[in-house]
Amino acid sequence: MRNRKGQSIPSSLDDAIQCQLAAAEKLGLVPKRMADLMGVDVKTYYRWMAESSIPLNRVRQFETFCKASHISEYLCTAHGGRVVITIPTGKKTKASDLGEMQGNFGKVVMLLEQFYRDKTDLQETLGALNEVLSQVAYHRENVIKIGQPELELFGDVA
Repeated sequence: MRNRKGQSIPSSLDDAIQCQLAAAEKLGLVPKRMADLMGVDVKTYYRWMAESSIPLNRVRQFETFCKASHISEYLCTAHGGRVVITIPTGKKTKASDLGEMQGNFGKVVMLLEQFYRDKTDLQETLGALNEVLSQVAYHRENVIKIGQPELELFGDVA
């Protein structure tokens, strides 16, 4: 399965931790630095990673420092039947956004029809479905927040 960014969602906790470690490495966060940021000894950090036994109360902290959420995504989808959707924030909706969503709905229906006839790739179909679900979730959040809009700190002020 793929997430909204087109990356594979890990299939095991070990894979999820390895993806997190790769994200930390891309940011230049060596184990010593990660242990310092998390407030633990390096040997404790290494043990958590080797045994895939990071305490649950440290997962969000670990993911925040790595700027990735592979462990949370794995935990959310581990029992099947669940989809993880990242809801984007911070921009006003334009008519072109709604048109794009409508176009993606059409594409998803076509891909599903072809998928059920074994003519479309699983990953392509899942990617399109996830994109449409993300767009719908975004607009759902906009509708919910209509009475309490978020501050536009760096946008154009009218």
